[in-house]
Amino acid sequence: MTYTFKIQGQIYKVNLEEDEKNTHVEIDGKKIPVEFQRIDNNLYSVISEGKSLSLGILKNGKKIHIFHDGDLYEFEAVSERERTRVSASESGVQEIKSPMPSRVVKVLKNLGEEVKVGDGVIVVEAMKMESELKSTIGGKVIDVKVEEGDAVESGTVLLIVSSE
Repeated sequence: MTYTFKIQGQIYKVNLEEDEKNTHVEIDGKKIPVEFQRIDNNLYSVISEGKSLSLGILKNGKKIHIFHDGDLYEFEAVSERERTRVSASESGVQEIKSPMPSRVVKVLKNLGEEVKVGDGVIVVEAMKMESELKSTIGGKVIDVKVEEGDAVESGTVLLIVSSE
């Protein structure tokens, strides 16, 4: 089973494999044999690479808190949609797409304009609610595919930002 987490803005894929004899955790291509046992609702005993660990694990929505050896670590579970969006943005080109059938209300960044991470680039309206779509990368707007007033379908590319 594969899990995706965000730790300090970095995305990690963790694969948990179990066969009839062993359990392995694979992180960034490195397989680590582990043994684990649930002790209580939120308490686990883990043996990995000859070390015994006691972990307190509490899940609250997308946030996962792990308490180990006096330290608290916070993770965020990442959905497949967000993982795909983040990995696409890491390539240096981000396509801003309509999240649902909507109408383009305002183009906030035009062709050639600079964009910072988190800048709003376009506003769409669906079901009488406006949503400002933001860029996850910094760079320049290299293509604007719609005009204000256009009706668009879900998944339509509205604008493209490139960091290159």
